[in-house]
Parts: sequence; C-alpha cells; structure tokens
Amino acid sequence: MACLLSTPVFAAEGGDNQPSKAEMDSINRQIAAIQNPQDRAAVQNQSLVWKVTTFLCQNAARAPLTHLGLDDRFFLQDDQPDSQVLVSSSLVQGRGQFRQAADGISWTPFQWSCHLDPATGSVRSFEATPLAGAGAVGASASATKHAPAACQVRNLHVTLDDRNGAFDGMSQSGTVLTVRNTGAEACTLPPVPLVQFEDGRGHRLSVVRRSAVRARQPGPHGAKVTQHVVPVLLEPGAVREATLHWVSGEVFDDSHNCVQPPWLVLKVGQGEQRAAFNGHLCAPAGAHQVFDQSALQAHTDAQ
Repeated sequence: MACLLSTPVFAAEGGDNQPSKAEMDSINRQIAAIQNPQDRAAVQNQSLVWKVTTFLCQNAARAPLTHLGLDDRFFLQDDQPDSQVLVSSSLVQGRGQFRQAADGISWTPFQWSCHLDPATGSVRSFEATPLAGAGAVGASASATKHAPAACQVRNLHVTLDDRNGAFDGMSQSGTVLTVRNTGAEACTLPPVPLVQFEDGRGHRLSVVRRSAVRARQPGPHGAKVTQHVVPVLLEPGAVREATLHWVSGEVFDDSHNCVQPPWLVLKVGQGEQRAAFNGHLCAPAGAHQVFDQSALQAHTDAQ
C-alpha cells in the first residue's frame, strides 16, 4: 500500500551518493543483455540515477501506483532536472506522474521513494503518494495536472544542417535533424521519431533506418519486459536535434546502388514535415540503403 512521504531530499548526484557494488552489478547485467549495440549505447549514456531508477525501481513502482488508481502508463520523472535523485545506495527519491484508470485521460503527479538493499541490489519497498494539490480519481480537469500532449505536425519546424561537411569523410556522410516547437504549448515527441525519404514525385524510397532506441529493456535475469520510454519534452520555442549517418561513397564492388532523395520526411502522428535533402546514400547490390539515427537531444545553440 502506498504511504505518505516526507518532502524528498533532492541532493546532487555524485560524492557518496553512489550505488553499491551489488546494485551496479545488477544494472550492468541488464544493460549487457541488450542485444542491439545502439540501444545498449543509448542506455549507457543515460545518467546514473536514471539507470538505478529504471533497472532497479521501475518494476516495483507498478503495484503501489495501481493502488492509487494507475491504468497502465506512468513515468518516474517529470520535466525538471532534479526529478530523480540518488540520495544514497539505499534510497532513490523523485517525482513522476501516472495516468488515472478512472478516465484514461487525467494524469496525477506524485512523489516517490525507492528503498534499496545495497547488499543484494533488490528493492525493499516502493512508496508513492500524490503531490499536494494534485487531482484525485474523479477530480475535474482543472484540478488535475495533465502530461503535455503529443506534438502536432503543424506546430513543428524541421530543418537539416550538415555542419559545413563535419560528417563527411571515409565514404561516410551525415546531417543534423533539428525540430523546433513553434506552438504555444509544450508537447512531446518519441525519442527516435520516424524518418523517411521521398523522391521528387512524393513516392517513398526504400531507405530504412538500421536501428533505433526501442521501448523494451531487459528485466531481471535478462527477461524482456515492457518499459515505458520517456517522451522528449519540447517547451514552446525549444529545439531538439538528432544526427543521421549513412554510407555516401560507392565503396561496394558489386554495384552503384545509390540514391539521392530530394526530401527527408519526419512522420509525426498522422502528419508529416518535409525538409530539403541533398545527401547521397549507397548500399550493396540488391540491398536497401540504410542510415543510423540518434535519439533526440537538447540543442545547445537554441535561442
């Protein structure tokens, strides 16, 4: 049963606030079990507290949140930088939000504490309670905090930037895909949104993304469990970017199997945005041209 929490102690990560050896061993085993190298690298680049929360505390959160009225979706973080804090090897605290089963629409913010056993790396208990002033089951929309809606294509501006050829060399090339929220409200995008290519007639080309960050991560003992991928939040005016890489030279002995699509298409929900593209993508004979795509990240030069 969920318990009331004291105000979380949001301390900075680092110093003595480190997982135990057993906890790190558990985390590293689960990360090592991720078969796709790009998926594994994306997880490795996450913060230490995110890894502890995701691989040690995530599964334990569902039962207490269900008691509070969860349907099936929840996040153990919000859009603030201190929403997950590793207080010690025996305690992780934070804030999150869950969707109410009563209507399948309302989202309730909550604070949580995950109590760990440093000797075994297991969860002793997980406690959660709605934040003061948060809407309860059946509360009106005005009293309940809602998660930002998915971005609408009409509120996005998409551009490409080859960074003056910074990605060119050794028969490789690339570009930076930038997405700006031009709307008046914050919205969310998938971490790795769908990118396609079209010819001059608007026909989709058989250029495919080689790999992507998936919505599944390994659970205990390597078992696969559903993991809610945290969407990327775009505040009004915010910019996020992803890098694309591909083979640009005719380095394959058996063909000249290359295409030069005039358009890159970003698919968002039922809509799409196009950006002029001047890349040259090559592949072996009889194979699809492929590209690598990173997850969306903060744009450091955003104004």
